[in-house]
Amino acid sequence: MKANQRTLHRQISDQFLYSRKIPFTATVSDHGHGRDTTWTLRAKQAPDVITEAWHGSSGIVELVISGNRAGKPSLQRHLFLTSLRTTPKALLQLVRDRW
Repeated sequence: MKANQRTLHRQISDQFLYSRKIPFTATVSDHGHGRDTTWTLRAKQAPDVITEAWHGSSGIVELVISGNRAGKPSLQRHLFLTSLRTTPKALLQLVRDRW
């Protein structure tokens, strides 16, 4: 991991901490094949400190995938930068299609 990526990861993560207002959210649940999974996407406009350092980025995204696999709980959290300007529901579908 490059040194500047750690800083970026921390900056994005900090934006989703506590009870900050997140204007864009989408949630989808999947059931089947022994799995119950909930995909939750939260997105907001990238702050100036990120857009200045990462030209072309328009938003920051947090994706949380939680559920049960074979009776065991699972939790994954992913953070993204995006240049796409679309609805949270469409962005979540795009991420799920590529997963």
